[in-house]
Amino acid sequence: MTVEQNKANPLSMFPLLLLLRTSTNLHQIHQIHAQIILHNLPIQSHLLSKLADLRRLDYAQSIFNQITSPTDHSWNSIIKCHSLCIHSSQNSLLFYTKMLTTHVRPTNLTYPFVFKACSTRSVIVEGEQVHAHVAKLGFSTDIFVGNSMIDMYCKSAKMGSALLVFDEMTERDEVSWNSVVSGHVFVGEMVEARRVFAEMSVRRNAVCWTALINGYGKEGKLVEMMGVFLQMLVSADDAAPNSATMVCLLSACSSVANLELGRWVSVFIDVNGMPSNMIMSTALVDMYSKCGEVEKARRLFDGIGSKNLVCWNAMITGYVQQGLLVEAIKLFCLLRDDSLTPNEITLVNVLSACAGLGALELGREVHLYLGRNRLDLNVILAAALVDMYSKCGRIDDACLVFVKTRTKDSALWNVMIQSLAQHSRGKDALAVLSQMEASGAKPNDITFIGVLSACNHSRLIEEGRIQFSNMVMKHGLSPKIEHYACMVDLLGRAGYLVEAVELIRNMAVPPDSIIWCSLLSACSIHRNADLADKIGELVLSNEDPDLGSFISLSNVYRSVGRWSDVARMKQLVMEKGLKKPAGCSWIELRRGGVHRFFVEDRSHSESKQIYDIHHSLINQMKIEGYAPNFDLLPKNINSM
Repeated sequence: MTVEQNKANPLSMFPLLLLLRTSTNLHQIHQIHAQIILHNLPIQSHLLSKLADLRRLDYAQSIFNQITSPTDHSWNSIIKCHSLCIHSSQNSLLFYTKMLTTHVRPTNLTYPFVFKACSTRSVIVEGEQVHAHVAKLGFSTDIFVGNSMIDMYCKSAKMGSALLVFDEMTERDEVSWNSVVSGHVFVGEMVEARRVFAEMSVRRNAVCWTALINGYGKEGKLVEMMGVFLQMLVSADDAAPNSATMVCLLSACSSVANLELGRWVSVFIDVNGMPSNMIMSTALVDMYSKCGEVEKARRLFDGIGSKNLVCWNAMITGYVQQGLLVEAIKLFCLLRDDSLTPNEITLVNVLSACAGLGALELGREVHLYLGRNRLDLNVILAAALVDMYSKCGRIDDACLVFVKTRTKDSALWNVMIQSLAQHSRGKDALAVLSQMEASGAKPNDITFIGVLSACNHSRLIEEGRIQFSNMVMKHGLSPKIEHYACMVDLLGRAGYLVEAVELIRNMAVPPDSIIWCSLLSACSIHRNADLADKIGELVLSNEDPDLGSFISLSNVYRSVGRWSDVARMKQLVMEKGLKKPAGCSWIELRRGGVHRFFVEDRSHSESKQIYDIHHSLINQMKIEGYAPNFDLLPKNINSM
């Protein structure tokens, strides 16, 4: 190639630059790169900038490494590329440092991406150091640099520093004001956010209106949230709500399960013909499922074309939260068929469904999936695995997961204690509590529900008394109704009925039906009908006594043979129209799938064979000498 051919022709650069600017996929980029190499065009920095926009980090890094003397444009592009990739944002600071050591002067376009990296990684100390560089190099008055600093400080919850930058800015635009409003919302300072919002000297656009709406929604203040939304609709700012606004409204409805308002928002979207996108569709699915309208949510879900993982997770989470565990697992199987890779949210919900159904094999599959794909077993997944193995009867496997999890938080400690409690391993639960305290983790209310439950299930009377006292005296926690219920049940089952009654009298909160049912259960065990009569007078005097109280009273009277009172309880239940929910069981088959059975259910396709085997087992038990105990039944069945 001659010297003349080797010189870049400006006319040959312009078409490539235009193509580069409009290209949207990697195949086009490769073709343009080939032309750059073929014609030896000096536009690598432009290629680098495009790769940064497309977040092609590895490709961009290889191009940057080939540039012998990077210009400020090249440095800015590689810093930008790293800042846009969350897993590599820390490298933006490293490249910024290298840029300084090569004596290339940063520009005003350098710092927005450096500050973005600092806010993403929450490395505020480094961000403050870069702020000092900005002041030294004279970029403090640049509006783009100032806005990026405000954003960094706000996302790091350093509102004092953010306001200092804001106050020193000689020029402010909508981004400046929006960042401060959003910052106050982020740290929960809604009064300040509203004040800054009212003082805005520029037009209030949809971003700041939405930020304010989002703040009230996150605090559960739906009246204030809707007040701001209605103001937005009639405001002279002419800021029309967008999809982000509607997502904030729907999320607020989801968080408090307000179906009525959620439906209103859905109708508003339809009536105003707002363009649907994946985020808004997912928010609608999430709202309907969490508000109990799972069928409506599923119809919306099925109507979405190309679903992303967030959408799948919203529907699976909705099923789990509404107790539709079989449906959640079926949807998870469809997710796997759709070739999407489940994430932490997916797996935690599936493990929760497996725990509720006792679906051990599927739970093990999830555990194996984590190992095969070398996914990080964080505390959230570890807690879900411990809970699943425990509820599936595999407490040793639960302990193994717990021991192998290096970093433990309070939630994981609590799940382990509760799991041991459920398996009547009270002394082991107390040992885990001691380890928890030794590790520096602070026990909380939930911890002691598990501890007291462990003492209850293992009949550790004195240890229960000690832990109840430690909860108050040592850890400064105020007992809640659940803690009292554990202690009443523990004392009552052990025969300390007088102590249990005294504890109820000294409760800091009014006793509820669970407390009375626990004490009535103890009366049934120890056949103390006199105490049950007194409790019955209190319970039945309520305007709306629950079914559990009638059942507990009936059990006491049955234990002492007072069949007329048993019949009276049954009559009262009928008069009040109370009904016990139908019993339900699940079974996981070896060949896959979970089946649900209700009492006297014959809807299953193999119900005849199931009942034939059931009757065969009963006959076999009789042959082996089993005889039912009718001691607690009345002499005259008709008296019931």
